[in-house]
Amino acid sequence: MPHKKDSPIVETAEQTGLPLPLLESPSFQLERLRRRTRDGVEAALSTHDTTMREYWVLTCLIEGDAASQSALSEALAIDASDMVRLIDALESKGWARRERDPKDRRRQIVTSTKAGAKAQGELAVLVAQAEKTALDDSTGKQRKHLRKLTQAVLTTESAEAHPERPDGPVAKGA
Repeated sequence: MPHKKDSPIVETAEQTGLPLPLLESPSFQLERLRRRTRDGVEAALSTHDTTMREYWVLTCLIEGDAASQSALSEALAIDASDMVRLIDALESKGWARRERDPKDRRRQIVTSTKAGAKAQGELAVLVAQAEKTALDDSTGKQRKHLRKLTQAVLTTESAEAHPERPDGPVAKGA
């Protein structure tokens, strides 16, 4: 379907030099949005010598209490060896600690520390500010639609991965 010459998408194509099929592609749109928000969040977190993925793990620990390394890996879709490095970094900052699971000595349980809870609160403010800045040109209604779309995709993804669990793998205390 051809676009009107004065439509917003045609104007964007002319301003950016990007082809219309890319501008209409959800995968291209999401990648550009992901890159913009990630870059802003990573820059903000780097002022506290931490990364976005460390922030994600810390947030899971704060919001979900203790968790096994494998549960964190699964919930955040992070490779197990990468998760080890992320938890090592959180431990070196004094934000998390590992303990052997008394029921299964092979399993490591990861918990946040008081310092980790305090840091997460401070980092959450930085992340929210960076995300707001990255999405500054968006209206509140557009951000609400983005959140709804994201929640629908995540809910579907969780249901497909775990049909036996209606609440998915990121349940509190997982």
